[in-house]
Amino acid sequence: MSVIKKKNTFFKTRDQRRLLIRWFLKWILGVGFSLGLLISLLVILVRLGVFGTLPGYETLRSIENNTASEVFSADGKLMGRFYFENRLTINNKDISTHVINALIATEDKRYFEHEGVDYLSLGRVMFKSILMGKRAQGGGSTISQQLARNLFPRSGNGWWHLTINKTKEVFTAIRLERIYAKEDILNLYLNTVSFGENVFGIETAAQRFFSTSSALLNPAQAATLIGMLAANTAYNPRLYPEKSMIRRNLVLKRMQEQGFLNKEEYNKWIRTPLDIRYRKIDQNTGIAPYFRDYLERVVLNIINEQHADSVDLYTDGLRIYTSIDSRLQEIAEAALQAHMQVLQNDFVEHWANEDPWKSDPEFFSDKVRNSARYKHFKSLEMSDTKAMEAMKESIAVFPEKSGTLISMSPLDSIRRNLLSLHAGFLAVDPAEGQILVWIGGVDHQYYQYDHVTSKRQVGSTFKPIVYAAALQNGMKPCDFISNEQRLYNMYEGWSPSNADGNHEGYYSLKGGLTHSVNTISAELIVRIGPETVVDLAQQMGIQSDIPVVPSIALGSAELSLMDMITAYTCFLHNGTYIEPWGLQKIEDRNGALLYQHSEPSESEPALDRETTQLMVEILRHVVDSGTAQSLRSVYNIKADLAGKTGTTQDNGDGWFIGFTPSILTGAWVGAEYPTIHFRTTDLGQGAHTALPIVGRFFQTLEQDPLRASYSSGSFPPLPDELARLLDCSDYSVEDPSLNFFERLFKRNTAQDSVRMQQRIERRAEREEYKKQLEEDGITGIKQTFKLIFGKKRNIESTDTIRQ
Repeated sequence: MSVIKKKNTFFKTRDQRRLLIRWFLKWILGVGFSLGLLISLLVILVRLGVFGTLPGYETLRSIENNTASEVFSADGKLMGRFYFENRLTINNKDISTHVINALIATEDKRYFEHEGVDYLSLGRVMFKSILMGKRAQGGGSTISQQLARNLFPRSGNGWWHLTINKTKEVFTAIRLERIYAKEDILNLYLNTVSFGENVFGIETAAQRFFSTSSALLNPAQAATLIGMLAANTAYNPRLYPEKSMIRRNLVLKRMQEQGFLNKEEYNKWIRTPLDIRYRKIDQNTGIAPYFRDYLERVVLNIINEQHADSVDLYTDGLRIYTSIDSRLQEIAEAALQAHMQVLQNDFVEHWANEDPWKSDPEFFSDKVRNSARYKHFKSLEMSDTKAMEAMKESIAVFPEKSGTLISMSPLDSIRRNLLSLHAGFLAVDPAEGQILVWIGGVDHQYYQYDHVTSKRQVGSTFKPIVYAAALQNGMKPCDFISNEQRLYNMYEGWSPSNADGNHEGYYSLKGGLTHSVNTISAELIVRIGPETVVDLAQQMGIQSDIPVVPSIALGSAELSLMDMITAYTCFLHNGTYIEPWGLQKIEDRNGALLYQHSEPSESEPALDRETTQLMVEILRHVVDSGTAQSLRSVYNIKADLAGKTGTTQDNGDGWFIGFTPSILTGAWVGAEYPTIHFRTTDLGQGAHTALPIVGRFFQTLEQDPLRASYSSGSFPPLPDELARLLDCSDYSVEDPSLNFFERLFKRNTAQDSVRMQQRIERRAEREEYKKQLEEDGITGIKQTFKLIFGKKRNIESTDTIRQ
């Protein structure tokens, strides 16, 4: 039986085939017409603002990018920026042509041929987006469209929103092209585009990744940065150098294809290493970050008072000039970090086998309960016991500066933080008050509390104010006072002692300050009165509250490093304090002056000339043979230097303030809580904790030819009559002011103290009476006669009444 094959008769006739083709063409036309109608409707709806108002011409004409304000040191170094978006706006002339060529070759090769929209590329992208559902970012957007997207970010997700956003960008790009020249659009784009890491604009990117300006970028550097625009993170040269180099070479290849590079140039630059010179400047890095925190508050106050409606610190691209010397700041930071690393290791070793809060376990428990981690565990409804157990688990990771990671429990982390030592350092020009160096702490990223402006007990750095008050109230540098420990019943039984336990002999005022003897300072403030000392401290520029109690003579007052530096300016500024300042001027982005520092009006001197000169000489003596002599013996500093150490009770705070004729410096060291400290004075005193920072600073300063002027120069020599006032020993076993019979029949110490006070007051009145006679023209024998037999005085003083 044979098989009969049937023929396909569906397209058997030509008419049938024509009918099918005609039907298919009608279907294609119908779909095309519907699609065109849909697109036209979409365009009309977008144009009418149904999906959101399009930016108008006035809006586009007034485009102004948020621009970071820059802060500069006195020697012209960029210190940091204030911003919402880390962007610098620059002109085309300041952008390398290689950047523009790389941008056009990579992102929009027909840029100078279209009017905002490249319809060939746009059609391809619309096909991919609408029909194929792909969301590829590039491929069709011109530079003008990308600028529109940067200026007016997209909203919504999905292909429908993508199509609407693309359509909006088309209209906006066309309007931009009608308003701006092609070169201006390139400028707007390069100042707007993001490079990741909160970096906006080509200038900021050039500074971040290559530590140079955009004007100096070579073809390889320009190609690296432009290559990042396709994917900020994936092509970041710091994070992914291999991917970044591949992308860079692709950009260079396109530059060659477009005629921006010849073959030899292309071959040269693709063989060039990335050579990243990464420099991140944010709130935690750059020059003097603690100072910039302070400066931000100062500038905001000025803007609010003078330009509240017209200037914005974070968006208007201001240029802020300061008094900071970047080289001095660098020297000081190196000195502080080097010393604090050694001191911190010593401190940890000092407490290696026990905790400082051993006698007060609730101290540590309170810190644990106030920690964020413990509060998190409690929010999970854990009991106290379970929360404490969870705090012992090694789940925290502490990043070391070396880059390694250390796993530790939250409890260990809290303990480590409590055992961390902190420091502050401030340096000013005493002639004009410019702040030259400001270091508020050991690490701004982890510890942002500023120890230049924070208040701690100041210890013996306050004693020079007490001694200056004594000198101005008639006492002399060579007046001797018993070193005995006294009981002051009028001050609730206050009985201060010396740290070394020695209470024998007598100290001159010069010796008492040189060797920082507590009993001498205490006796001085009792004699002249705490009110007198507080009044003088305020006249010397200390604005913080000072309690009117005698213990301030030993440094119980809580003051800031800024307070103390301000007071010490009196010793270098003819007895008048000068308030330290750090802001030179503020300019807007066009260079117009918004603020200029002006010299404050001179106030009345707090110290007379004689007292000022004597105090400087005594403080020089502190460095040469007193508590600060390690500056000579250990640090071998040759500069003409004066200063004062300070240590508070139980070694909770260490201080040193030192100065040459040209620079005044101060350092503080301590833990966050004063109850955590070294247990011995040898380790905890200011001469061991704070002085070495100043010592290292001056040690380097003397070796730096560019800044040697700060450590050179000498204090003016004392006039002969003042030099004679200092011609005495620091210490004596017997009271040098007593004659032979007084030593033989020495009275009790209470009577001796009263009598010494009377002698001092009689001497002061005699000097005052002598000046009065000279003003009246009475001199010679007649003056001597009147001084012996003249005016009788009431020698009973308020201190005598107290005693």
